[in-house]
Amino acid sequence: MRYKAILFDVDDTLLDFQTGNHNAVNQLMDELGYHDSDRYEQYEAINLKCWAELEAGLLTQNQLKLARFVRFFDRYPVAGDPRWAAERFVELLGRQSILLPHALETVSRIAQKLPVAIVTNGITAIQRSRLGLSPLKDYVTEVVISEEVGVSKPRPGIFTIALDRLGVRPSDALMVGDGVNSDIRGANNAGIDACWLNPSGKPLPEGVRADYQITDIRQCVEIAMDGIGDGSSFQMVE
Repeated sequence: MRYKAILFDVDDTLLDFQTGNHNAVNQLMDELGYHDSDRYEQYEAINLKCWAELEAGLLTQNQLKLARFVRFFDRYPVAGDPRWAAERFVELLGRQSILLPHALETVSRIAQKLPVAIVTNGITAIQRSRLGLSPLKDYVTEVVISEEVGVSKPRPGIFTIALDRLGVRPSDALMVGDGVNSDIRGANNAGIDACWLNPSGKPLPEGVRADYQITDIRQCVEIAMDGIGDGSSFQMVE
């Protein structure tokens, strides 16, 4: 086989982060007594900006956890303590362990032949809880979480940590994920082949290389097992 280990992103690659995040945000807002019809969109705009700042190195993971709620409380008429909201949100989101279609099937099949690691930009308490509630945990050899290791995707260090734990060289690994900047650019930075989960067929930005593009997570089984297979069920990128 071409590869000796497969690295997966978790959010919106294996677990349905969008649904889980929506559930957790709305429950938190209910508890805060904030019922604006646009409350989710208001929060998420601030949240996404904070995550972009994390990837750019402008925020640490610990700073992000609080900053998004401090900014939200500053901008909108929400009563309460942003520190309490940040801690409560970790609890609520940690309960949201929703598998995406075919994710378990895909990981379990690959894990029969190759070690699987999860590499995620996430908050430790949230990701450990969600993965602990998921059957994915039975098939994953290593879990590398940015908050735990002190480095985030797309920086190569987080990938190097995963590879070192698996005892695999960058040239022998494949990274599978939906995030162009965090997963695909990150794999490029680390010298790892990249498989972009791109169900909506978005164009790949200039300066980022995906060795494979897939629209269905199951397609990465062929890539993982055979290296390139016959290309019948995925797109190889020249």
